[in-house]
Amino acid sequence: MRQAPRPAIEEVLLEARSLHFLTPQERAGGWRRYFGPAAERVPEPYPLFAEDERTSRGPAWPLLASPKWQRFTKELGTLVTAEAGYRLAVARGERPDKRALVAQRGAAVQRLAEILENALLHDHNQRLPEILWLALSRELTEGSAAALRNARLDGREGSVPDLAQLRYALAEAHVDLAFRAEAEVVARLKRSMDFEPPPHALAFGRLLREDVVPLLLPAPTARLAELDPFLRHRLGLEPSRFHTALATAVAWLDEMRQENLTFARALSLLAPEAVQCPSWQLIFVPGVLDLLEAFEGRAAQKLPADIRAAVEGLGARLKRFEVVAALRERLVPVTVEGTVLVGECGGEAIRLSASIRPLDFAAPGVVDSTVRRYGLLYDLVEFTQILEGLRRRGRSAEDEALRFMVRFQQRVERIRQRYRLHFEKFLGDGAFFSARRPSAAFYAAAELRKLYETFRSQGFPFDRGLRLAVNVGTYHLLPMAVEGEGSPHFEFLGHGLVELARLTTGKTTHEVEDIADFLISAGYDVHRVLAFLEPVRHASRHPDHVRQRPYAAFLAENQELVNLGGVVTEAFLRELETELGGEPLFETEQWGLRWVLVPVTAEDGRIFVGLRLLGTPRLKGLDPTPIAEMVVFEATAEPLSPLPAGASLLHSLQRLAGQGEAAAEAGKREEAVDPRLCVASVLEAPDSRIWYIGLFHEEVDALFHTFRVPLSPVGVQDGEPFESWLFRQRFELAKLYRGLRRDGQGATLSLADLRSRDGYFACLLHAPHRSPR
Repeated sequence: MRQAPRPAIEEVLLEARSLHFLTPQERAGGWRRYFGPAAERVPEPYPLFAEDERTSRGPAWPLLASPKWQRFTKELGTLVTAEAGYRLAVARGERPDKRALVAQRGAAVQRLAEILENALLHDHNQRLPEILWLALSRELTEGSAAALRNARLDGREGSVPDLAQLRYALAEAHVDLAFRAEAEVVARLKRSMDFEPPPHALAFGRLLREDVVPLLLPAPTARLAELDPFLRHRLGLEPSRFHTALATAVAWLDEMRQENLTFARALSLLAPEAVQCPSWQLIFVPGVLDLLEAFEGRAAQKLPADIRAAVEGLGARLKRFEVVAALRERLVPVTVEGTVLVGECGGEAIRLSASIRPLDFAAPGVVDSTVRRYGLLYDLVEFTQILEGLRRRGRSAEDEALRFMVRFQQRVERIRQRYRLHFEKFLGDGAFFSARRPSAAFYAAAELRKLYETFRSQGFPFDRGLRLAVNVGTYHLLPMAVEGEGSPHFEFLGHGLVELARLTTGKTTHEVEDIADFLISAGYDVHRVLAFLEPVRHASRHPDHVRQRPYAAFLAENQELVNLGGVVTEAFLRELETELGGEPLFETEQWGLRWVLVPVTAEDGRIFVGLRLLGTPRLKGLDPTPIAEMVVFEATAEPLSPLPAGASLLHSLQRLAGQGEAAAEAGKREEAVDPRLCVASVLEAPDSRIWYIGLFHEEVDALFHTFRVPLSPVGVQDGEPFESWLFRQRFELAKLYRGLRRDGQGATLSLADLRSRDGYFACLLHAPHRSPR
């Protein structure tokens, strides 16, 4: 049997090296008992994929080091330094002015409140506030560590400040800062939006503040002496008395484990991992103190009530802190270097997948809703009509069809898993999947077609056809409401999905019937209407080659798409060609048409995907989108002709389509767009946008020979990204830029400066998906 995958938090705890108090059983899941109701709100990291989209680096969270976030953390560090300086001055007997510090605290509270409000409003069960508290606690403890180092170096006249006391004072200041910011957020939301954050969304942050330890120590430690100020001020205990009593209890436990076999057996029932744990670790396991004190002959050696309560409470705090600290280590700083996302994993810089959407708590929404994905959509032809016909034939026929459908869906799921597609949603009688790699969507589409043909030969009742469409596009991930505390559900919306839907439905061949229905409903005599339309009612619009095969895609005489088979967009093929690299390609003829063949290794053998250009269909509400038909060959009547090594997929398709001259002209136009040509833009005012155009140099993250241009994005559709409009206008913009360069050299513009401004985006005209972030 396959072992169930380990939850990400347990994986993190089992891999952590610097934990001292969590036992092996607690690392494997028992840690939840120490968080109580807040255990469900402990955030779970997720895999990060490297640039190749295959290598997993994780589990972790990508935390974008944006200019706004860096400015905020710098302000926090400055505040911590000021807090430490004030307390050191007071300890030296000075009387420092507190007004500047109070102003700094107020500003930090307001800024933290804004960031926390952003996380709460856009949470949607993503655990954004909890991840934020992890990041904030790490920033504050690192700031405290830096302040302590400075205090040690700045000791006057050989005097060494009480660093443990100073660390605790700073932790209390952090607790106060967090408490005030949360109170400000709750009051503001209730006042302005009549919205009060649910208690579960605040539970994790409040637990961190109540424990204090996550804001006191940067990392777990077995040296409990570092907690002396905490014991004295928060628990009201004399540290020496506590340590002595704790050492005595550990010695009792050690003695009983070694000398009393019955006790050792009872202990193993209470804590199955007792054999592999030292006594100083077991003393903090719930129930061990009860066993030790209640065991025969030990009643006279009970711990004082206050010490016992402190041991139990401190143990729970330390174990919660070890979970928090292990998760804090999974916050991976991410920077943008040109067009590449770079994360720091294990001390080395890793180029991450361009599909990753890093967290930026200083940006509205925290996570950008726009994603670029490769989409695959399938649709069963006339599913509803077939199901209705089966229903009329009786319950047994309907049940048999549904059993067939269950088997089909199970096989589709196997394909999805093999190519690591992500199921997004059902669309009527079809489904939509997304992928991070073009080959995954392409190969999965080929296997779906082969699977459907196999089922059809076995008597699959839904045998009228399977429409397929594959594209690359811009989608928006929108969180939808979910019940309870389950994982958030995101819906794919936007231009890319609309395009796929249009490509699968296309236009059918029923325009004549539509006209007849319209005329009859308008009052014309039905017999006269049918007689008038009789010459064209039964005329076939299908080309000859379509009549020779069961499923096909073609463009009607009015350039409307009729998809009864499968289509892919030309933009998708461009990116597929880049990934395929030097893969061999073939050419063949079938049904009187020439095809370029791409070999695919399917689950049960090798198949070939045939491609041919169709042209540019008319798709309602979309810009002109060149497409190609795709079919699957298990065997071909004609011999295969291998194309020359390194042959371009697109150029080969254009050649077979008789577009030699047009392709050459298109190639010249493409060459006219410099791959470095980039348009950048920011908002100057809420309703005023500034545009720049120049040559992007990745190594310095800047635009060279840059000009400010008065662009007016006429024709941008609702919800369409600027990048799509710029890509359509790339040839005209390239021509404009050549004219500007004839008249001047332009200036150098740093993109880092633009990123800190509202409304920033940048677009490489030749390849928008590789644009600087």
